[in-house]
Amino acid sequence: MKLNQLLDKNRAILAPMRGVNCPSFRVLCKKYGASILSTQVFWSWERETWENRLNDEFSNLDRPLIVQIGGNKPEELRETVQILEANADIIDFNAGCPHKLECGHKSGAFLLLHLNQLERSLNAVISSTQKPVTVKIRTGWSNDKINIKETVKLIQDLGADAITIHARTRQQLFKGRADWTKIKIAKEIANIPIIGNGDVSSGPLMEEMLITTNCDAVMIGRAARGNPFAFKQVKTWMDTRKKIYQNFQQRREDFLEFADLYEKIEKFRSFTEFQTHALWFLKNFVNVNYLKKRIASCKNIKEIVEVYMKFNDKNVYLSHQPSFRRPLE
Repeated sequence: MKLNQLLDKNRAILAPMRGVNCPSFRVLCKKYGASILSTQVFWSWERETWENRLNDEFSNLDRPLIVQIGGNKPEELRETVQILEANADIIDFNAGCPHKLECGHKSGAFLLLHLNQLERSLNAVISSTQKPVTVKIRTGWSNDKINIKETVKLIQDLGADAITIHARTRQQLFKGRADWTKIKIAKEIANIPIIGNGDVSSGPLMEEMLITTNCDAVMIGRAARGNPFAFKQVKTWMDTRKKIYQNFQQRREDFLEFADLYEKIEKFRSFTEFQTHALWFLKNFVNVNYLKKRIASCKNIKEIVEVYMKFNDKNVYLSHQPSFRRPLE
């Protein structure tokens, strides 16, 4: 299936998130309507870390799938593509990660400061595969180094199939308000699909981004962390203009389904990863401090599942519904 067909099917995409997008989480997001799923990023310099767990990473229950890679050295990137492309419907190149470690490897958002290195790296990726290649970027390094126009032009001239724009600078990390005007600027000058990202946590906000920027699709990240139901919320709004919510019992059932998938799919299980997901699933609920403490004291996955199954406090409720307004500057 071509990229445009995937985008036309349903325009809500799961964003790549390190430490979040394990196969079990991706399957739940697909269940609730995410049109395209994304892996965590595979950094080319970490090949020895991830190469031996690829059978665990790909379940074929989460297609169509974006496999995100990143790095700076062309030969390493070519090898990374060759290893991973059989599991990918789309290859995404990370040129937006803001973290110090990755930028220290001259990767991620570092490449926005050095477009010659972005060109060299991206060219290596595109020339190594017949799969669609997309690129995820930010608006620039900082407010005084915004270069969205130059970056978009370079990427599309190299032959990329789409660009995702997280509408924050590297300096912002994940704070402050995303500047959607930069997505609109990119869409006005691009001749390939533009995917918007940043501050979309509800159906109304997804609709607002699509209308105000004219972007082709929306990538949802942190709003779905611990809440894959977010994709059903945005899809229901886009289809019917109805707001739907999930109570604690329904969220608990989602977590238990996640736990069951984790048991079946994840061969290299990480207790820390599972425990973190267990806490994320309690996001925005009131009167769950006792449950959080119990989860934090658990020593293994089985104990966490038992704690969830036994907890049924009818006084638990959502502290607030998904935001229908964007954060202030």
